[in-house]
Amino acid sequence: MITLFWPYISEQTSHAVAEVLKTRWIGQGLRVDALEQKFESQFSIPHAVAVNSCTSAIHLALILAEVQDGDEVITTPLTCPAANIPILYRRAKAVFADLQKETLNIDPKSITQKMTSRTKAILAVHWGGQPCDMAEIDAIAKKEGLVVIEDAAQALGATYQGKPIGALSDLTCFSFQAVKLITSGDGGMLTTIHPAYAKRAKLLRWYGMDRNSKGSLYDKHTITEVGYKYHMNDIVATMVSTQLDAFPLISSRRNEIVTRYRKELASVPGLTLLEQKKDRTNAHCLFTIRVEKREDFIQHLAQQEVEAHLVHVRCDIFPIFGGKRQDLPVLNEVESQYVSIPLHNHLTEEDITKIIRTIREGW
Repeated sequence: MITLFWPYISEQTSHAVAEVLKTRWIGQGLRVDALEQKFESQFSIPHAVAVNSCTSAIHLALILAEVQDGDEVITTPLTCPAANIPILYRRAKAVFADLQKETLNIDPKSITQKMTSRTKAILAVHWGGQPCDMAEIDAIAKKEGLVVIEDAAQALGATYQGKPIGALSDLTCFSFQAVKLITSGDGGMLTTIHPAYAKRAKLLRWYGMDRNSKGSLYDKHTITEVGYKYHMNDIVATMVSTQLDAFPLISSRRNEIVTRYRKELASVPGLTLLEQKKDRTNAHCLFTIRVEKREDFIQHLAQQEVEAHLVHVRCDIFPIFGGKRQDLPVLNEVESQYVSIPLHNHLTEEDITKIIRTIREGW
């Protein structure tokens, strides 16, 4: 079976982790600090805070955005539930905006339509690694006094209008979960353009304690705000750091695969490619297409031992978010069409040729 996902772990990563395990320090230590600095430098991001998951990063971002009980956060319904569940942690309401058919990203026009006096923040999820229309979203937020949070779990290395994702908005959240562009099994990074946010996030990720306090032992334990066990450890930090060394290779190979897909699948009847906008670069975490007769498409590929999958289903049908399909015309239309095909660094040229040939045969 040619699988949809296959995590890439370099030999350097395996050796580096083995060396960490020989040391006396495997919790949060100097390697976490070094990773944050490396992440900032490699992606030209002002401030990075390492955490144990992207979900934790989103939760911290919502706290920093002062989202509270009864507030509303406008978000996309087409994403992993782990992106939207933290809204419920804050006892706030997830308000689902519609999508753009061409990208499957949140539609800024729908954001405007969904706003109320209780709206506190906008959560923009970059589907598959294609950045949302951030200029339009930022303009809405600035006009209404809202905080923008980007879920860049699938968008590491992407850019928008010449700027790296992670250096645009108030708060951005990255993932190193098992099937992301680089992985440490799990882990995340919260980035921000505001130094005060970064300082507070580092307190919140470690129970509210100031690990860098120069005062007495009791000064360090003067906790003034409820914090969380969201810190990253040195084992994970080492994995992420070595994976960052391999990231140019990872990204380049994914670009090559996507280039072939887009060229050789462009004219297939019953198949529509998602739009690649010229003012941004896609990180290519997923390769999602829209197809007619999707179940037949998936079954046809499976018969040839090629995996295809939705990856995520709409969040509004989850009981915790209301449990019914909302009036979202574009999502309601594309819900039966979107599907992702294999995209990872273990694909061979023979694999890609087989996938393309199988699709071009029809279904």
